[in-house]
Amino acid sequence: MSNNLKQELAKIEIPMELHEKSKMGVKKAKLEMESKIKRRVRKRLVSAILAAILIIPTGAFAYQSILADGLYGSFENLKKHIATATIDGYMILNAKLSKAKGELGEKEYKKFKESLHIITDAKLDYGDKYGNIDYNQIPSKKEDEIKRALMELQPYFDKLNGNKSSKEILTPEEYERYVEELMTYEKVLAQSGIDTSKGPIEVEQLPKELQGEFQQAKNFLEYVTNKQLQK
Repeated sequence: MSNNLKQELAKIEIPMELHEKSKMGVKKAKLEMESKIKRRVRKRLVSAILAAILIIPTGAFAYQSILADGLYGSFENLKKHIATATIDGYMILNAKLSKAKGELGEKEYKKFKESLHIITDAKLDYGDKYGNIDYNQIPSKKEDEIKRALMELQPYFDKLNGNKSSKEILTPEEYERYVEELMTYEKVLAQSGIDTSKGPIEVEQLPKELQGEFQQAKNFLEYVTNKQLQK
């Protein structure tokens, strides 16, 4: 670039209004990006929680004998224990089981299903009408059994939901805490008696004495979800 051209360009004054609009545009783009990331984190977080605690979504559908029957006996049997269970959610669960069976292979799927049986049986025996378990109200031996099963299952849940394996991206200590916080999240929901079939729960919806423990669990689950989103 010639010196003359540089001098002429230097003389050009950019209006202050244009400066402000430029800064506003950058700020707006930044806010939109942050909002997009938060939505992705929220979606992944909800997905992880739903998978881990096996809450059945709402809806309606017709079905025949399926893989999910091997866990719950039948949809009618599940409905007796979990009031918010729906056939649509039952079919979603069945689809995930079918996917797992196809991807894991016979031997690994058998191991997966054995651990899953521990969770689903606990839901029927100890879960409230929304399928949540208050782990303070069950035998400690059973709680330990459920924790071990969840630690076996969570990488499968991650895979079925298209997420990175939490077991691989976390340290052993973090991974154990992740499972514990999932159980805490569920326990607080059970203690609150809140209807968890209506979508994500905000901390403000819970009794004040439960908010601190719930927020701590939620913060750690979001930490894991953020790590899963990292490239």
